[in-house]
Amino acid sequence: MILSTSTNIVAFSGGRERYPMLFCIEEAAKAGYTHLDINFCECMNPNSRMRDDDWMDYVEELKTKGKELGVTYTQSHLPYYDIFGENSPEKIKLMEELIRRSIIASSILGIRWTVTHPGTVYSAGPDMSVSLEKNVEYYSRHVETAREWGIGIALENDFEYKGEPYQHIYCSNVYELSSLVDAFGDSEHVGACYDFGHGNLTGGFHRQNLNILGHRLKAVHVQDNKGLSDEHLLPFHGNIDWKDAMAGLADIGYQGDLTYEIQNWGRFYPKELKHMVAKYSIEVGKVLISYFDEAMKKREEKS
Repeated sequence: MILSTSTNIVAFSGGRERYPMLFCIEEAAKAGYTHLDINFCECMNPNSRMRDDDWMDYVEELKTKGKELGVTYTQSHLPYYDIFGENSPEKIKLMEELIRRSIIASSILGIRWTVTHPGTVYSAGPDMSVSLEKNVEYYSRHVETAREWGIGIALENDFEYKGEPYQHIYCSNVYELSSLVDAFGDSEHVGACYDFGHGNLTGGFHRQNLNILGHRLKAVHVQDNKGLSDEHLLPFHGNIDWKDAMAGLADIGYQGDLTYEIQNWGRFYPKELKHMVAKYSIEVGKVLISYFDEAMKKREEKS
């Protein structure tokens, strides 16, 4: 198993400033990472170069930087918005174009799976069949783009907030996520991403959840929290049982990267120390991988 991280590991400052993607790649590489998840959620920032007419040149710069630093891009995250909410025509046009660009950019960078979030049709109340239908309808065109460019889209398990309005969010339940993935009938281009932090906010049944997702699982987001909010902390800074979680990955013979999404941990470190945040996370990652290896060994001994 290879440890990787989202580029957002060093992208956040203590204030509103966001550090550029090239800086994030350099800092992660300086810390020792050789595999990265390109976080195209940066497109949601008004100053993102992915919004410029020469965005393809920017993608080539990312590709060149990866080669210079010996870094492989193995995963990415698409920009997202409330796809079934009330959005202006201008916002829809912008976000849909940024999503399209990010899928194409992922392919150019050699990425196999890009991650995104299913939407919830709140107006349908508790009838999640409507959300299933609308997600299949909406994502079909993006899956088609992904198919054309030779990559896959991994749909992520969501979470539910602990405060009002206490609405059920579609795919916070992994049975719903499994049904959504299966509805596309294309395991080569549609899979699942399991976010451990999100799973912790819906009961924390990580091993059970992973066994339900099984072969559908193509990517993971490794992050921790204390079970009350989506904190995106480094493992062991929340209350997730990581031995049990890694055993869940071993149960299903997961073969993808172990990818961090821990942007809130270490965000208050000054810019000149950001590489130290990433470096420390690698040591923690080694422990997680040792748990996975131990569980895999036990699995092999039983078989």
